[in-house]
Amino acid sequence: MKRDGTVSDFEEIKIKDAIIKAMRMTEQGIDIELAERIAHKVSQQINRLKAQITVEEIQDIIERDLMMSSRKDVAKEYITYRQKRTEERLKQSELFKIGEGIISGENEEVTKENANLNGESYSGKMNRFGSEYSKLYARNVILPKRLVKAIDDGYVYVHDLDHYAVGTHNCLFIPFSKLLANGFQVSDKGSVRTPNSIMTAMAQVAIIFQCQQNSQFGGCGAAKFDWDLAPYVTKSFKKHFRKGQMYFGETYANVGEGELYLDNPDLLQTFPKSYTYAKEETEIETKQAAESMIHNLNTMASRAGGQVPFTSITFGLCTSTEGRMISNAVLDASMNGLGHSETAIFPQLIFQCKQGINQSESDPNYDLFVKAIECSSKRLFPNFVNVDADFNLQYYNPEDPDTAIATMGCRTRVISNRFGKAYQSGRGNISFNSINLTKLGIEYGIVNGRSEADADGLWNKLNEVLDITLDGLLHRYHIQGNQPAKASDFMMQNGSWLGGDNLHPNQKIKDLLRMGSISIGFVGLAECLKALFGKHHGEDKEVWYFGQELIQYIRDYCDNKSEEYDMNITCFASPAESLAGKFAKILQKQYGKIEGVTDRDYLTNSFHVPVYFNIPAYKKIDLEAPFHKMTNAGHISYVELDGNARNNQEAFKCIVQYALSKNMGYFSINHPVDKCMTCNFDGVINEQCPICGETSEENISRIRRVTGYLVGNLNRFNAAKRAEERDRVRHL
Repeated sequence: MKRDGTVSDFEEIKIKDAIIKAMRMTEQGIDIELAERIAHKVSQQINRLKAQITVEEIQDIIERDLMMSSRKDVAKEYITYRQKRTEERLKQSELFKIGEGIISGENEEVTKENANLNGESYSGKMNRFGSEYSKLYARNVILPKRLVKAIDDGYVYVHDLDHYAVGTHNCLFIPFSKLLANGFQVSDKGSVRTPNSIMTAMAQVAIIFQCQQNSQFGGCGAAKFDWDLAPYVTKSFKKHFRKGQMYFGETYANVGEGELYLDNPDLLQTFPKSYTYAKEETEIETKQAAESMIHNLNTMASRAGGQVPFTSITFGLCTSTEGRMISNAVLDASMNGLGHSETAIFPQLIFQCKQGINQSESDPNYDLFVKAIECSSKRLFPNFVNVDADFNLQYYNPEDPDTAIATMGCRTRVISNRFGKAYQSGRGNISFNSINLTKLGIEYGIVNGRSEADADGLWNKLNEVLDITLDGLLHRYHIQGNQPAKASDFMMQNGSWLGGDNLHPNQKIKDLLRMGSISIGFVGLAECLKALFGKHHGEDKEVWYFGQELIQYIRDYCDNKSEEYDMNITCFASPAESLAGKFAKILQKQYGKIEGVTDRDYLTNSFHVPVYFNIPAYKKIDLEAPFHKMTNAGHISYVELDGNARNNQEAFKCIVQYALSKNMGYFSINHPVDKCMTCNFDGVINEQCPICGETSEENISRIRRVTGYLVGNLNRFNAAKRAEERDRVRHL
């Protein structure tokens, strides 16, 4: 058997030739009779085996027989020759070339695949080595052959392929209320008690994020951060109130523990000094706790490769004084920034918008919405999730905060559930694959010289690709589900994944994973439509309608397969940080550069109107809004603002509320966030700092968003995303 796995007949003459080549390198020279004798002896041994034998095993026999002969010098030369050939083959191997690219830093596809990972650092390089080998192993050993072919042909992409073999899952909304209330176990290192103050609670939040991150490959989220942390504000208030009673001598009346909360009007009336003192101290502590948490989440390099955890927190609906204090503190800490007022990359803040709670001036949390607008205009976060969108509102129960829609910062949405009530904490996405819609458009569109698009061919091929994509997800799910609970001990033993704390360490987790979702995503709708019809959905209304029909088809497929397999199978508007460039490169190699289709270094994300298409903000919102309802695994839309957004917060607010009114589920606004590290100027910096004249890019931080995440250095973007960022037009 050859090294590539093919089988051929054994030929004795080849053994003889190899021995003669080795003899030529010796002083004694060639002995043809000896070469023939050894070759024949090897042949006899192989024939006696009566089984397939590999090239390496044949060479081992030759080495042994040469060493037993009178010509040890030939054996030495044969061994040397064999080693050199092995080294030459290794240098031609894919793994060797990838390794060379990682070490040199020249392979941007690998070192800059993830903009939040420094692929040029020691830990980053180690991460990439492990990641790239794991991908090769999965491709060559584990993946279904039909899926591998679809990947090679450019139809399908398997996200986070490096985690395929070990069975890791994607993302999770952590049930912080449970873990904080019960305490938690950190592997075999010991346990952590429930916190008795908001300062300790926020510190534990960072620890929980850090520990959970190592049980998965995607992001970690808090679905109702204000509700989950509010009880610990109360605990701090109680401590400060008791101190106040002692300081001010207000001990003349007994007050029970159950009466000690900020919204109790009797406390202020009966113990005015103690209450005022306790409230002020609690506010100070809560703000310090939020600042500490945000600093921790941007400095605890716990992920492989020196990354910090990918974290997001959703908040905005809790109207209690304690809950509002949490929301205010988080927004203030984000606006203040890190040590030198740098914009915090994590956690991603997501503000829940709801009529009657924070959308009108008479609403109890309207001031928080206004502050969220201010914060987003300065720091790009929070994003805004729409509880009132009809596809979110159907799950909402005002009495249950976990039914209010939350999302991961990157856009993942998991609220619907076939196996219980619609909730988010304790559940997440298991994995997702993405389809290259642009390739289908090229194959069946007018771009190939047809007079009209081949709709029948498109639908038939789409069905085939959807089947391959789903088969891959189900194959991966079985690997993930057959992992024992102890493989993700923090997540399961603490019940971070709902029900995990009921499993024994060796129990399989498949039944619990079913409560998560598997998702089929897509990339390049705009280029697909351009290839099909010569126009994309921003240019033509009929094309826009067809785009909706296409995505609805994928959604219907997912819904039907959910029924067939009794699983949560959902349609995803894929984030495509490196994939946008990878798909584009494949298509350029296959079809060349096609104007408006493959002539850029990237494909457009999901259903978005192309970033280079000049269109007003309101129009972009109108065009993209209908796709949100179809993509129940997650979605997001952006508009781009020119200039300093913080100077016109009223316009900023109007854009956000317009998007909400159009039934968008998740929305944000991109704008330049620059900082001069020489003079600490915050604002828009063009070629030079307007204050000190600094021009060196090394001394200017330019925060931009890439696939949902903020990145503080444009050089961390891969080439495709740098090109996309350059092409972005301003919509207002």
